Amino acid sequence: MTTRIYGLFFPLRSSPILSPIPPCLLMSTVAALTVAICEDPWLAGSDQVGTDPDWREILIPKGFGIAEYRISRKDRHVILTRIVLF
Repeated sequence: MTTRIYGLFFPLRSSPILSPIPPCLLMSTVAALTVAICEDPWLAGSDQVGTDPDWREILIPKGFGIAEYRISRKDRHVILTRIVLF
């Protein structure tokens, strides 16, 4: 199964003093998670969201937040829908 990941967006921080660019540790962790999701969309530790088994969420390692993604079996795509940073 080949997969594609669409879009990776990081929200701006709430304080204007803080940089809107996430630290490199966060970026590398999210990038590694994205690769892991592409390799196996049904990762251990991912949970189904709602009643749709193809809509999943998983904790970002190191306690950085939560990533949500949707699996399109028909098109063989994985769509990263949201990253919520803590």
